[in-house]
Amino acid sequence: MDLSATLPGVALDPAAYAVGGRAPRLAVRPASREELAELLRAASRDRLAMLPWGGGSAAPFDVAPERYDLAIDVTSLNKIVEYDPEDLTVTAECGVTLETLRNTLAARGQELPIEGAHATRATLGGALAANSSGARRLRMGAPRDRLLGARFALADGTLAHTGGKVVKNVSGHAVHRLLCGSRGALAVFVEASLKLLPAPAMRRALVFHADAAQLRDAARWADLPRLEPSAMTVVSRATAASIAGLATQAPYVIAVVLEDEAPWVERQTALIEDALGVADLRIEGEPVVALTQALCDAPENWSRRLTLTTAWNSPAALGVIDLDVAPSELVFHSLAGRLHLEPIDALPITEVQRLAGNGFSSLDCRGTERFAPSPPASAVGTLRRRIRAALDPEALWARGSSWESNR
Repeated sequence: MDLSATLPGVALDPAAYAVGGRAPRLAVRPASREELAELLRAASRDRLAMLPWGGGSAAPFDVAPERYDLAIDVTSLNKIVEYDPEDLTVTAECGVTLETLRNTLAARGQELPIEGAHATRATLGGALAANSSGARRLRMGAPRDRLLGARFALADGTLAHTGGKVVKNVSGHAVHRLLCGSRGALAVFVEASLKLLPAPAMRRALVFHADAAQLRDAARWADLPRLEPSAMTVVSRATAASIAGLATQAPYVIAVVLEDEAPWVERQTALIEDALGVADLRIEGEPVVALTQALCDAPENWSRRLTLTTAWNSPAALGVIDLDVAPSELVFHSLAGRLHLEPIDALPITEVQRLAGNGFSSLDCRGTERFAPSPPASAVGTLRRRIRAALDPEALWARGSSWESNR
């Protein structure tokens, strides 16, 4: 029997929805949330292993699921449902792209500080499911910090809603926040209500060239986090060359992003240049947005990648790495505590173990399972199994087992 004929929605080419080299048997795009619910009910009845699919910016690089029958493309659910600039809130369907949201809000001098790679195709739902953020995470928070409420669909087609559209109406169990970071292993986001921020009056990026010795100099960076820059990112030479305007012969480039009222940006600039010297490059205004997006995109362009996390918030944290023999490329969002290394195969397992003993923890990997994050502690694993049993008792979401045991 041709299952595609029994499933509602537009049938698509399954090859375009491969994960880790494994394509599903079927791929379908529902046109509405009602059709999504109908599709899930039909797939649940046939016990198909399912995977929600947004912009597909990261999914192709994930480890292939054990079972993968159906990709559910939610990009048709892309409407901005309600936007209240006075209340600094927006409600949107989760197939809308981050760039569409950004442009809509920028027209009213506001922003949603959710940073996902490849924002032209990355969806709101995908960013929430990954709890993804970029270099501004410390200053702006993670996606779950901005999420007021959400509508989501369970594997059996049940449409549920928790939270609210404004802060004063948020009550009850915050299941919507629990779904952030579950990577589509528990439910599929359908609609989300989020808190916004006013766009900063002034944006400036100070770009500095540095060598390994300057990165290791803790005193050089000691005062910078206290000045509250939005971001401070270190990138290695070849990665810098891939970002417009950052090419240099220096081994490393450091971008310090300032977003605030103009007098405070000017004051921060003076203090930072007192500590680091005159910036090699200044970038002003909207091009700073493009720069922060490019810094977020850079590690997503690597086919192999190890991501680590740390509580250290200074470029000096890289001092525990032998920068002369480390992987050929790195991106370190120091204030956010995220270090991306590539290629993984150039990094001995002993070096990964040494990093783990010096304030870094393995968070994610791509291109090899050799450095996969360790399974969570037994109590965490037990809790995840209970959550999955409650939200997906038939174990139909394809990523469910990996979510239980990893990250």
